[in-house]
Amino acid sequence: MSKTYPNVLVTGCTGFLGRHVTQEFLSRGYNVRGTTRSPEEQHQSIRSDFEHSDALELCTLDLIADSGWDKAMEGIDAVIHTASPFSAYEPKDEMELIGPAREGTMRVIKTAYESGIRKYVITSSTAAISGATPTTKNYTYTEQDWTDLEKDISAYTKSKTLAEQAARSFASLHEDVELTTVNPNVIFGPLHSGQSGTSLRIIESIVQSSYPGFPKISFAPVDVRDVAWMHAEALERSELNGERLMMATSPITMPNIARHLKSNGYKVRTMALPNTVVKLMSLFIKEARLVTRGLGTTNHYDCSNTIEKTGWVSKSHEEMIVSAAKSLGFQ
Repeated sequence: MSKTYPNVLVTGCTGFLGRHVTQEFLSRGYNVRGTTRSPEEQHQSIRSDFEHSDALELCTLDLIADSGWDKAMEGIDAVIHTASPFSAYEPKDEMELIGPAREGTMRVIKTAYESGIRKYVITSSTAAISGATPTTKNYTYTEQDWTDLEKDISAYTKSKTLAEQAARSFASLHEDVELTTVNPNVIFGPLHSGQSGTSLRIIESIVQSSYPGFPKISFAPVDVRDVAWMHAEALERSELNGERLMMATSPITMPNIARHLKSNGYKVRTMALPNTVVKLMSLFIKEARLVTRGLGTTNHYDCSNTIEKTGWVSKSHEEMIVSAAKSLGFQ
């Protein structure tokens, strides 16, 4: 079957999600040009990680620099923008995340537009929808919601919100642009290859922890393989143009993540730490500092729009948690 957009540019193709997205498009028969910050001498080694790598070309580019992006767009039909900075810790200067996220997204989109490309799929996040805390108790978020930038939110949350807003503002001013965003919650599931993604540090921290238990912070995780599939669906199905494809599952706390691991043979602690203990720990441990915003809150998401329009069926919590642990080398 002929493709409308046979040649795609995937930014951030060596990231945790980016590798899966790249493989998804290669497996569907696309020619993929992937951007990476890795130097050129590593490109051959990176290509060897992928099946159908004869259809994969790599180029070294940086989101915060103009150089090379116009050349990267030559011969490209659509852009899949997955690259975005993420930090396990709150940066001293929020612009360390906001700058590359917002300006980087616009650098990619504007260069693509100037090169005649009109089709974009962008990785956003539920962070751009729900922010750090619910607006009301037991509130359920939909794709119609937007994070309130006036709230006390993390730099990452602000960066994803501003980046998506900028992209959608550009699309609204250019009627010939077709833009779809994929908005996943925390991403688990197996590594494709390469190094661990930041979100998998949650799994690592549970397996390797020396602490007696874990904070009662909750996530609504999705599997990286599902998120990669969604990017390809967003490109191939014209009826998804303009959509925010929110991806989230039912909430699960860190202690319950640990219980899934324990039931599959991992020797992990499963005790839930009292919130007061976590707040005390945050005075001395920077990892604990990052989770204090989410203590005592649980975000719920209604993904019925995404499910109805794409047919997405999420993998189970157990599958995405255990497959992540196994891929990290924990047996």
